[in-house]
Amino acid sequence: MDFVTGLINGVDQILIAPYRWPQNPVLGWWLGTFILALWTTLLGRTTMSLVMRMNLSHVKEGLAETSMRHNQSMNALKAGDKESYKAINRLANEAYGKTFFLQVAMAAATLWPIPLALGWLQLRFSEVRFPLPLDIPLMSNGVGYAFVFIPLYILVRILTAKVINLSSN
Repeated sequence: MDFVTGLINGVDQILIAPYRWPQNPVLGWWLGTFILALWTTLLGRTTMSLVMRMNLSHVKEGLAETSMRHNQSMNALKAGDKESYKAINRLANEAYGKTFFLQVAMAAATLWPIPLALGWLQLRFSEVRFPLPLDIPLMSNGVGYAFVFIPLYILVRILTAKVINLSSN
């Protein structure tokens, strides 16, 4: 057995375990998917914390430069030097853009586990369909795992953020 196959089999045993805890398969599906969403959220938050720790000094430098350039441009405008204002303001916008996109990239670090979770759900539950209580065109044979996982993941993200905020206060 090669390394990748062994890794997938090992992770599969961990991920499938909560689905098998209850006797009722429907309850097992909801519990297992909730725990998978929780693990996905926690792995993403941990990754974001590490990325933030590594990049915090760059963000602070970018914010400080943005503020400094903004103040310089406002001073140039007050002095009536329109040309200096435009040049310095361009530098402020550049510093802001770099900092903004660095922060967006850091926030995206929370999302990388989602495709892995969806991929694992695809391997395990691609044949499972959930009937809907009403007839919706294009969904006549029900919905699959993603229809359940994505809203549950969003709910878990919201709840985890609230719990973390409560515990930090």
